Amino acid sequence: MRVFWLLTAASAASMVGNTFLYLAIPWALLETTHSPLIAVLGTAVRAAPFLVAPLLGPLLDQVDRRRLFSASEVLQGASVAAVPLLLTYDQIACVFGALVVCGLANVVSNIAADYGLIPSIVPKERLDQATSRFNAIMLVARFVGPASAGLVIGAVGTTWALYADAASFLLTALTALTLPKSSPEGPVSSLGHMLRDGIRYFRSRRDLQRLTLTLAVYNLGAGAIEPTLLTEGQHRWEWSATALGLAISSGAIAAAAGSWLSPRRSVGTSGHAQITKWLAVSALGAVGLLMPEPLVVVASFAVLSFGEGGVNAATIAYRQREIPSELTGRVNTIIRTFVTGAVPVSALALGATASLTGTEWTFTPAAAACLAAVALWWARHDVPPLAPTQSDTNTTHEAVR
Repeated sequence: MRVFWLLTAASAASMVGNTFLYLAIPWALLETTHSPLIAVLGTAVRAAPFLVAPLLGPLLDQVDRRRLFSASEVLQGASVAAVPLLLTYDQIACVFGALVVCGLANVVSNIAADYGLIPSIVPKERLDQATSRFNAIMLVARFVGPASAGLVIGAVGTTWALYADAASFLLTALTALTLPKSSPEGPVSSLGHMLRDGIRYFRSRRDLQRLTLTLAVYNLGAGAIEPTLLTEGQHRWEWSATALGLAISSGAIAAAAGSWLSPRRSVGTSGHAQITKWLAVSALGAVGLLMPEPLVVVASFAVLSFGEGGVNAATIAYRQREIPSELTGRVNTIIRTFVTGAVPVSALALGATASLTGTEWTFTPAAAACLAAVALWWARHDVPPLAPTQSDTNTTHEAVR
């Protein structure tokens, strides 16, 4: 498992670098342009590449995934390093272009690591366990990124903070080159043919379609809970930035715990039952968000995040087991397009209800979507049952994507 931990460390560094940008990019744009709109758009454009993610699938299925992962990290580092220089000359449009490139490289990096490299270096009987550990550490890294960004920006300013972040991607790229090769197994063919093969396989798997629909519906409500909770705390509860930071951190830590514990709850159960239980935990937390007491809302957010961490680990492990290696890039980019594409819709829905009176209305879309996701996944009348999970019962378990 030494190679697995090396990949995990490299991916965690990459995650810290990506989440570092959640604070660093808006801050740098605001300092330069003094426009809150441009600052917000700077964050939004990094998510745009998910809309064209299926076009990247054939690339992921044709190229050595180790080299692809490393190259995508280099590209992210170069894109981030270009931002301070472009801001110096007020080339805001070019900054947005660099951020789109960074987002595209991030899509490639995530798919290559989650669905290409991990299954190639971890024995199948330990895949659930390894995935839960990997996902838990990524969630911790996701929490560390914005916190470290604030400290670094405060110490050296946005320009040097962005250069330091760019260097972190290069370090990840060099580390990735020490991993064993992970060459695609399928034959090389045209882009159109490979895309059709990926779509055809996805359409033939009703269980994957149901899983995609379930996660997309979940994200329609829960995809933008964090910024909504921040807005609610600031404007209605009048909490301090420190208190709100701790509230959001509780969700990150709870999600990491759920991911870590996911394989412990899978022994003797089918994959379908495992996912159902974790979705039910998230739905319970979502219903708790409707309560008027702020502390109850924060506690419910932690419960929802705990369930979400378990869902992520369970669904990623299932996709790793069930999707053939030669199709993993194409099929997973199709799935992520729907699942991640639901997040902006969630922001619109929660943004609309946030203008209503009372917390119980603000989080109504989240509660409704989470309950609908549980119902969709549980009531699969015509979908073949998921295979039992591959948890290793003879080993000690150490520690929406």
